[in-house]
Amino acid sequence: MQSPPLEIQNQKIIILCRDVGGYLARLGNFLGKSNDVVFIDLTHGAKELPWLPGKLRRWLKKYLIVKRARAAIRAAGHVDALLVVNPSQLDQGLVTQAQAAASLSVAYLSDGIARLSMPIDQLATFDKVYTFDGADAREYRLRKLYNYIYEEHADFKTTSDFKAFVVMGGKHRVDVLGRVAQAFKQLGYTGTCKFLVQSKPVPGASPLLTFFRQRMDIDETAEYVRRSEILIDIVRPGHAGLSFRFFEALLYRKKMITNNASVAHYDFYDPRNILIIDSDHPVIPESFINGEYVDPPEEVVQRYSMASWANEVFSSPPASPPRLPVTEP
Repeated sequence: MQSPPLEIQNQKIIILCRDVGGYLARLGNFLGKSNDVVFIDLTHGAKELPWLPGKLRRWLKKYLIVKRARAAIRAAGHVDALLVVNPSQLDQGLVTQAQAAASLSVAYLSDGIARLSMPIDQLATFDKVYTFDGADAREYRLRKLYNYIYEEHADFKTTSDFKAFVVMGGKHRVDVLGRVAQAFKQLGYTGTCKFLVQSKPVPGASPLLTFFRQRMDIDETAEYVRRSEILIDIVRPGHAGLSFRFFEALLYRKKMITNNASVAHYDFYDPRNILIIDSDHPVIPESFINGEYVDPPEEVVQRYSMASWANEVFSSPPASPPRLPVTEP
């Protein structure tokens, strides 16, 4: 994949976030090649304190992380741009401090507003607000922006060691995934599929699913992606935005099976590559599994690169109106 040129050059940028999956660190590293990036990840920054009681340990750890983040913002001084990901998950005093240091402040919501418990009036303090969820964009008049391909190139070895792969967290989609796993079993592919769920074992769940506790890092997940023929994505209830799995599939030329019907509105959607299923009665035709992957145009793939994403996010906002009209998806 040839990325378009990065228009953001020689700027000072703060990225303030909780980078649970590691996707934002990839963005920070990419931007840091031609900019001065201060990457502040509030999931890290304090030592473990196992000798303290649980509540006190969690409070002190959070205090130390925020204290270190405040110091990093002060040390940065005035910056050209600030990107805050899911601001409702962060210390609000810290967000306010970072906004005061930036000429341009941008919020990106990588989860639904309802799940984030996002106060809408708090979003009004940002120069620009993006959401990955088209339904939220329409309802709250926010800018719609997809996730991005977090690799700069595709020159990794890919195989078809596994017929299908999925990894997801939590128990709320286990019933749907169990039905998908059963559909693969009926087709005779059980032994070559990886149906992984980061959660305690769920009573009554399909025995075809594998539960585990330790979160996979981004490299481990990507290795499974590159070794799989078909990727599976089960959308969280109430969501319409696309997970990073779709963009991994786009980069590595992998087919997708999903219950997220909103993907049909995207310019890379092709029913020969992406199968949309019914959550209650998933049907997986052999013709989809055995059909050839159809390459989307290169310019379409480039549209979802980190460079394209950053060029949009860090561009100066228009004077009026403060938010762009929402378009599908």
